[in-house]
Amino acid sequence: MAHSVEGHLKLNVTDYDRLIRQLVPGYAAMREAHMALLRKLLPADRRTRVLDLGGGTGALAEAVADTLPQAEVEIWDIDRAMLGVARERCARFGERVRYVERSFTEPLTPCDAVVACIALHHVKDLAVKGAIYRNIFTALKPGGVFLNADTAIATGGALREFSYQEWVDAMAPHGITEPQARAHFASWAHEDYYPPLMTELRLVGEAGFADPECFWRRIPFLIFGGMK
Repeated sequence: MAHSVEGHLKLNVTDYDRLIRQLVPGYAAMREAHMALLRKLLPADRRTRVLDLGGGTGALAEAVADTLPQAEVEIWDIDRAMLGVARERCARFGERVRYVERSFTEPLTPCDAVVACIALHHVKDLAVKGAIYRNIFTALKPGGVFLNADTAIATGGALREFSYQEWVDAMAPHGITEPQARAHFASWAHEDYYPPLMTELRLVGEAGFADPECFWRRIPFLIFGGMK
């Protein structure tokens, strides 16, 4: 399951953290909500293991390590250049952060939580995505949590256009025109698929989670998952 951020977004990996906030304007609020949920759902005073799938530059892993001082974090990514950036970013955490050059489609390490941010939408095949969610459920310990921050868009009609227009409008303050935004969407569609929320929750439920949930949403961005 090869994927390169440099090839996909047409940017240098060292520019990723700045540009992602322009291309995904809800990114900062989504990150804040992600960490607030982890604080509520995982004990901060005991050792836990958190897997960050498609962890890229290590921004999410860094936030997790800061939020949960006793947590050990594994960054899973097949993009070697991005993992190199993550190693530099998270060096201050020493052995608390591990770097796993492996696809998140493979069986996962037993853990207390699995998180991801703007990564799993690269899985366009819903059967493969369902298998990933089953692997996540299997890896989680009882009481463990899966929190995926990503994008969900209706399959067609007025609601689909509404979601994309919201995205376009949110990019505008960053100097991205509507034609430029629409060109991004068309380019990303070669590798990305944003299933509607109901589809995602169905897949999470079929993976074994009893109560799939959307924990936070600012259309078209959201955090969803479940507890084991």
